Amino acid sequence: MRYLLLMVLYLQSLYGVEHRLLLSGFTRHETRYNTYGEKFNEENWGLGYEYSTFELFEELYYSTNVTILKDSFNAEQYTLSSAPSIRYQMAKHHAYSFGLAFFLMWKEENYIRQTPGSDIDYGFIPGMAPIVSYYYKDLTFNIAYVPTVHIGNIENTGFAILYFGWTF
Repeated sequence: MRYLLLMVLYLQSLYGVEHRLLLSGFTRHETRYNTYGEKFNEENWGLGYEYSTFELFEELYYSTNVTILKDSFNAEQYTLSSAPSIRYQMAKHHAYSFGLAFFLMWKEENYIRQTPGSDIDYGFIPGMAPIVSYYYKDLTFNIAYVPTVHIGNIENTGFAILYFGWTF
């Protein structure tokens, strides 16, 4: 998995115009506890890298990122994400963007309803989330929202995640 992520990053970074280091931080879940009464981890610290094809305001561009962080269950999570977005300038050093992130996570399958204490495997999870970003000079504040999903034995409590970026 790590080699796949490194290869994707290398190939895609050749086309990137903006490069950004990411720091994930805070998550707010729709409920505080999972179905077993365990409290969700809402300090999802982690690091990542993002590049984008942004060139002009009010035109569609794409950003791709990879992050490694602690998920809602305090387990490692690897995420590869791509988001088509449109950025608008508010003032000289202020801008915001709206987009829709499509992601693929590699994480413990703790989102599957299981007996507490049973062995948990790692697996891939696809998804999508609306994303809003605010830009101030080289700093970025990003918020993504993943809605609640209950499909078959998959149970995901909705959450919003805030992460920060620094353009270099």
